[in-house]
Amino acid sequence: MRKILKIASVYIGFVIGAGFASGREVMEYFNLRSSANISGVLIAAFLFMLISYLVGAKASEERLPDFNSYIGSVAGRAAPFVRYFMLLYMFCGLFVMFAGSGALVYSTTPYSSLLGAAAMALICFIVLSFDLSGIVTVNLILVPLMIIGILGTAAYAAICGDIGVFSPMDGGLGIALPAVCYASYNTLTAGAVIVPLTYRESLKTVRISAVLGGFVIGVLIMVVWMVQGAAFDILWDSELPMLELASLCGKQIGRLYSAVLFMAICTTAISCGFGIMSAFSHKIKCRRDRILLASVICLAALPPALYGFSNLVAHLYFLFGAVGIVWMTWIIADWLR
Repeated sequence: MRKILKIASVYIGFVIGAGFASGREVMEYFNLRSSANISGVLIAAFLFMLISYLVGAKASEERLPDFNSYIGSVAGRAAPFVRYFMLLYMFCGLFVMFAGSGALVYSTTPYSSLLGAAAMALICFIVLSFDLSGIVTVNLILVPLMIIGILGTAAYAAICGDIGVFSPMDGGLGIALPAVCYASYNTLTAGAVIVPLTYRESLKTVRISAVLGGFVIGVLIMVVWMVQGAAFDILWDSELPMLELASLCGKQIGRLYSAVLFMAICTTAISCGFGIMSAFSHKIKCRRDRILLASVICLAALPPALYGFSNLVAHLYFLFGAVGIVWMTWIIADWLR
């Protein structure tokens, strides 16, 4: 059971980053399409389960120890190009998390967004200086706290906030495609954390952990989608809608959710950083090499983080989501073959 929880928690931590916990991703991909039709949420939850299982099952069956090996097995001759693209995506994910930390600090303190981004870069550097065990430990601690915080804040807003839950507002058409796009970019590089954790595990362990991880992610999407839909007129253009919703319920709730959001940023930033580190694992010969590589990665991700969090989520993620659909189709076709 511990192995299942370990795999599921790392996967959940990879997905629940600044974009999700802030509510901005759910707003962009679900609430702006509809706050009454739940089918988009169900489609996304199913895809999170499916892709996690297919990636983990292949790693388990073929004993693929890392993401590079997995890409080589799936992509064949196109593997070098795919590896470079995945590396670019993980780097973009890293500086988006830094931007999210900057937006959080700017919104909740008198300090600048640069200080918030730099603080997250420092945390990532410290954790990445260790191996995968450090990342697993961080996720086992932070993921349960994030889940409790998100569900608790949503429940408090529904019960005590000045919003009408289960609003019948329907924001538009085209629900399925954004949901597929959302799941595709969030699972594009999930293999970077799934493969190293599953290649020695049984298919039963992989299957249960995939279902558990996808189910929890789906429940969290649904809860955030519901409360944001109920307060859509207030939150639709907010950079951090869930944090704003929590603040409307009181200063203490706002402070507590700020901590949840910060934890969510940490887990995804660390996962993206680890994915980048694993791409250069053949060059890491000693602890000093790991520390040097971690410092270079974190410093390089700081300048683009200053572009602005909501701008990055709205534009960059849709681009990677389109490419992610191709990779998702590739994974499913490989499994069918």
